[in-house]
Amino acid sequence: MSESFQNDPWVILIMLANYALLLTIFFLQRKYGRKNHRYDERYYHVNNRNKARSWDAMLVIMLIAWPIVIIFDGISFSFFLLTIIYVLHNVTLLIVTAYYSNKNEEN
Repeated sequence: MSESFQNDPWVILIMLANYALLLTIFFLQRKYGRKNHRYDERYYHVNNRNKARSWDAMLVIMLIAWPIVIIFDGISFSFFLLTIIYVLHNVTLLIVTAYYSNKNEEN
């Protein structure tokens, strides 16, 4: 942990409170959305396409950020963190692709 983070441990409480607030907003939004019938087939189709495009964009962003991290920060924690995120990004893509390919074969 960085020194500034260790000197101000109350930051952890603010982060936890922020996550609790975000979860509360998420569940309230889902509850009212279901009540008002906002989640139809069109919503799921558009939402899935948006997620796929953002996934593709994130892959390009990570590939651009990789050499920038190496140039400015060298082979350090940032590089390894970005590498781990990249690997997890692709592993989850592989798992989800295999799952849905298998699911489509069953139907």
